[in-house]
Amino acid sequence: MKNYGRFLTQKAPLSYLLVSLFSGLSGGFFYPLSGIYVVDGLNASPLQMGIFLAVSILSGVLVSQRIAKLSDQGWDRRKIIMWSQVAFIIVMALFVFIRNYYLALLVMVLIASFTAAAMPQNFTMGRQYADEYLGDNGTLFLSLMRAMMSLSWVIGPPLAFIIKDAYGFNGAFLFAGSMMAISVLIVWFMYPTVKIEKQDAIVESQQKWRKIEGVPLYLGAVFMLFWANNMYVTTIPLYVTKELEMAGSIAGQLLGLAAFVEIPVMVLAGLWAAKVAPQRLMVFGAAAACIFYTLLFGTQVLWQMYALQILNGIAVGISAGLGMVVIQNKMPRQLGLATTLFNNGILLASLMSSVTVGVIAEWQDYQSVIIAMMLAGVAALTLLLLSVREKRPACPPDIALEGH
Repeated sequence: MKNYGRFLTQKAPLSYLLVSLFSGLSGGFFYPLSGIYVVDGLNASPLQMGIFLAVSILSGVLVSQRIAKLSDQGWDRRKIIMWSQVAFIIVMALFVFIRNYYLALLVMVLIASFTAAAMPQNFTMGRQYADEYLGDNGTLFLSLMRAMMSLSWVIGPPLAFIIKDAYGFNGAFLFAGSMMAISVLIVWFMYPTVKIEKQDAIVESQQKWRKIEGVPLYLGAVFMLFWANNMYVTTIPLYVTKELEMAGSIAGQLLGLAAFVEIPVMVLAGLWAAKVAPQRLMVFGAAAACIFYTLLFGTQVLWQMYALQILNGIAVGISAGLGMVVIQNKMPRQLGLATTLFNNGILLASLMSSVTVGVIAEWQDYQSVIIAMMLAGVAALTLLLLSVREKRPACPPDIALEGH
């Protein structure tokens, strides 16, 4: 493994890392505040908030899926990223003035849904660049991109609440828009234009992802992994405060510690992937998740909960860092669709986890949710073991990059 410094010194790799950071910061400022904005800013009921978030996620999934297919048929990914990010800026500007629930919901469906295409297209371009220029360092580069996203979400949410308390929702939204504006400028001035052979792309994109060997099983595993993880993120603050009767700051410390472990694990996973097949590392990550949820269910001692975050960080770091790479490897001629399917699986898992936590906690208690996490983790591990035996796809097509 050589020339790690090129990620920080060459224009194209640096631009991908910076866009991952700044676009991640913009999302890290807006999305943690979105539920509070709907309830407090739009005077909506909890049920209306749930509908708002669910409709926002589903519309984003549908739009990004369609854009992904078009990108694999020859649409300029750089322009897709730029205009998707511009759509985010427009939404932030509109939310400065909108205080009507139904108008805000309309904006989320008609405009914000297009922003969901930006992240998967950005990682698709990163993968294309890595395949063309970085050789064995390609998986490490993608892991670094994902680590920058995670770093932005470590920084973004705490700052978002600080700015919201000081300047209100408008201040937070304007800051989120400004972070995305920086990202748009980087894409405009620094990104290369990626082109693929249009006729070949159209022929290849006609193959349904459901019929590609190993893809449905693997996407099921991804859904289960992130369903379990999102249940944990949603439950642990409530479990700690309501049932263990600990301070709310403890939950923040547990989540922060996991994120602290997660980021270096992503980078290490990128290094390990040069010697070990990424999907086999995913199996290791899923096994770590299963052990984590099992041990978590059996402990209420604080120091043990802290120690278990090492396992949690390993599980999330590997699955978040390499999960996208594996699906791209399975669909090398439909990279845009592959990356979007991975991202949409995470979005749907997030939506499903909110419903699951609410239902189980209403009927039982928050500790019972941990059992659901264990079951989802075991299901993910089983699906990964089944899909890891699938045959490897053909080599990816030639991709030409032209400077902007």
